[in-house]
Amino acid sequence: MTHPTDRLPAYAAGHLTGDDAAAVTAHLAGCPSCATQARAWQATATAVRDATAHLAPPPPSLFTAIRHRLTPTPAPAATRPVPTYRGDIGARPLHRALGILTRQRTLIRWPVWTLAAALIAGGAVLAALAPTGHAAQVLAMTVPLAAALAVAGACGTDNDPPAELAAALPTPPRVVLLARLTLVLTATVAAGLLATLALTALTPGGGAAGLVTAWFGPLVPLSATSFTLSVLWRPSAGVTTALALWLARALSIGQIAPTGLSPAALRLVDPLWTPGPAVLTAAAALVAATLLLGPRLPLSRHARHIPR
Repeated sequence: MTHPTDRLPAYAAGHLTGDDAAAVTAHLAGCPSCATQARAWQATATAVRDATAHLAPPPPSLFTAIRHRLTPTPAPAATRPVPTYRGDIGARPLHRALGILTRQRTLIRWPVWTLAAALIAGGAVLAALAPTGHAAQVLAMTVPLAAALAVAGACGTDNDPPAELAAALPTPPRVVLLARLTLVLTATVAAGLLATLALTALTPGGGAAGLVTAWFGPLVPLSATSFTLSVLWRPSAGVTTALALWLARALSIGQIAPTGLSPAALRLVDPLWTPGPAVLTAAAALVAATLLLGPRLPLSRHARHIPR
């Protein structure tokens, strides 16, 4: 037999009607336990009715105030906690491009910036201490190397934990990659310019334009080579190649003790440090080809190199 325990409060309050009330009444006639519970609920209902009968009804203004408190009101525009984007996706392209560019700063690891800054600062100090006429050579050896290593550390697939998330966003991967390359090169060139200006101020008589030309020329092909190897292969390849080219250049100009390497072989890197139109065009073609092919590479090809 099923006891109507869950319907006894409604029965005692008089809310059951028709067949439901008749079924509970018939059950209570033959079930002393449920009848006792029903009498308890009836006593409670009677006490509540007697207590509320002496209370004055609440004023209508109380319900109005409650409804007003429960109805959400929009916050003023000046205090809106979460801004909303109401423009079209294709609108304000320059503003959107600047946003993508600046957001890359938070995705590039701090050792990349630290290493580039240390190399450029160290190069500026060595250039200031170098004999007269050698400052340009020193900067030409340090600033391009700093740029190439920074590009490898910032643009290489192995060093990009958010790559899978970035691939799921509406911004094309090529745009993200180009923004990251632009940000790194812009920061490196700006640091090189500051070092050049500081060196010019400390050594009167030195031409700033000549110093900038000395390091900006090799920066372009060296960074392009590092970018291509880091994105299409792995960052360690970009770093190793940049260091190898730097060492070959240092040997070719006699800054390091001679080795068994052929002078002719060492001089093969000289065009990278005195680039002409052909070298600069080849560097631009390398960057364009990398941007075209890089996003086509599967992420799984690099997964084994990503630290867990």
